[in-house]
Amino acid sequence: MLLKFPLMMLLAGLVWAVTSLVCVSDARAVADPVDLYVEAMLDADVESLDRLLASNFIFIGSNGHVQDKEHFLQTIAQKKLIVHKASFKNLRESSAGPVRLVTGNGVFTAVSDVPLPSGLMRVSLVSDCTGKRERIVLVQLTPVIPTAQCEDGNCLIR
Repeated sequence: MLLKFPLMMLLAGLVWAVTSLVCVSDARAVADPVDLYVEAMLDADVESLDRLLASNFIFIGSNGHVQDKEHFLQTIAQKKLIVHKASFKNLRESSAGPVRLVTGNGVFTAVSDVPLPSGLMRVSLVSDCTGKRERIVLVQLTPVIPTAQCEDGNCLIR
């Protein structure tokens, strides 16, 4: 009886690990969600964004404006936000179970019906892999000042 509990716990942990890896490996075998997000934004592909974003998705724009998934997709569909350039580098990743945090620097240039800072940004993206595929839960763009320290992620906020 004493061996059954540790064995069951080990088995449960193994099952959780395998199912987590299946979700991540399936999602990344096709393409990384960060790359898919950038591509869909540049193409204004609302259908791809709808599939890629979690139902509880939040977008925090470079002007601090916060939108949920529904309003974010409407903004893209109605061409109230048109992305001209989005490229991210220096990406760093951290995971905790099925949640993944990706941070980095990049250039974001867009036209919007509200004032929107463009240029060098600090990007933060959170994705969740509790379902069959990885979905993006949060994207935040923060305008930063280009400095030497910004190369390693220690950017000064503009």
